[in-house]
Amino acid sequence: MAPDLAAFDALCDERFDRWVDELRDFCTIPCETDQFPELERGAGWVEQRLRAAGAEVAVLREEGVPPLVVGEMGSGPRTLIAVQHYDVQPAAPLDLWDTGPYDPSLRDGRLFARGVCDDKGELLHRIQAAEALRDALGELPCRIRFVIEGEEESDSAHLAALLGQRPEFFEGHGALVEGGGVDEKGRPQLVCGVRGMVYVELAVRTLGFDAHSGGAQLLPNAPWRLIEALATLRAPDGTVLIDAFNDDLAQPTQEQLDHLRTLPFEEAEIKRIYEIREFVGGRTGWAAQVADTFQPTCNISGISSGWTDAGVKTITPANAFAKVDMRLIPKQDPARIVERVREHLDQRGFQDVTMTVHRGEHPYWTSINDPIVDAAERAHAGVFDEQPLRWFSAGGTAPMHQVCAPHQLPMVTIGAGDPEVRAHAPNESYDLELMRRAAKVTGRFLQEFAAIES
Repeated sequence: MAPDLAAFDALCDERFDRWVDELRDFCTIPCETDQFPELERGAGWVEQRLRAAGAEVAVLREEGVPPLVVGEMGSGPRTLIAVQHYDVQPAAPLDLWDTGPYDPSLRDGRLFARGVCDDKGELLHRIQAAEALRDALGELPCRIRFVIEGEEESDSAHLAALLGQRPEFFEGHGALVEGGGVDEKGRPQLVCGVRGMVYVELAVRTLGFDAHSGGAQLLPNAPWRLIEALATLRAPDGTVLIDAFNDDLAQPTQEQLDHLRTLPFEEAEIKRIYEIREFVGGRTGWAAQVADTFQPTCNISGISSGWTDAGVKTITPANAFAKVDMRLIPKQDPARIVERVREHLDQRGFQDVTMTVHRGEHPYWTSINDPIVDAAERAHAGVFDEQPLRWFSAGGTAPMHQVCAPHQLPMVTIGAGDPEVRAHAPNESYDLELMRRAAKVTGRFLQEFAAIES
């Protein structure tokens, strides 16, 4: 194995500058939600890159839906499904970017662009790693099937339907999901799950039109009405107050809590990175660590009403809107959560607050002791000095339930993210040296995955 790995590592180093150029080119495409021509461009770029790597490619389509690109490389008795996406979060507000979000800029060993980490960089370095490993070994030790969608940042609403055109694409022996990387101290992380999510928009209309604020003693104010409704959803300490929200919640086992105690919690470093003095509710130490891992959330993603431009306009607003996301953990069901939010509001007299559901996704967690996680740990040997840490779940959401649940596939993620990436925020970036190391880990992981006894 050592000579093969040496040849593979050498190819990674030899090709790396070209790989970075490819990533820069990929990141010039603004594949934002609802920008259908650009999403088509992004899908086409991915399709061509997979074909250049020698993959067999299928592009699955529905009218008005970003294409699902599926590319398969290699052979062998075991199949790994790599779940990725080419769509990106909106780059706005543009004035908060130091350089253009679609004009990739290299500074201090990091590449800055929208989507460079989430998920174009991770998608691309996995294709590049598989290609290099094949070229070094002569053939890949397993099949790797890339399932690459264009709706992950919105709701993955059509993923199941698109995969339904080819249900055999669900079949495999494990899944590699986007994400992963290193923590605040540079220690590699193995993430074994993703949270679920419900994303809703709440809206209220209290007047036929915006009115003069001199009548505010009589005229109902839309933002006040919405604020009153929002305040019933969550306590100041972060506890979700929605009726029955926690009824199905899987409580952490003693084994899980014992493992959590072995994991570092870099409280001071997290606060430094996010420029905060304290966590929500003043949590600290063990209480903060447990909440971070096992507590669902109710978060206001955005709120809008009335006059927000420069200058003065004294009105009583007629309309108010808020977008709310709730991150779920096992065994919360997004459909039941939606019902409970509606019932909660109605029972408190907020029937006038309308709710539009934009996204619902189940959580999906794999045991931290699964053989696929062991394989991912072994894959870091020779690339990282430290043994990887095993985490129960990412804080974010991916459609792993849709992909993995039909055949109960185990999942893990390994990647090149770090706490400085600013995913979903202005000045998103990717550490290129971590990208190089992650590519080498990915190649090793394919070998280790292929060796798992079914």
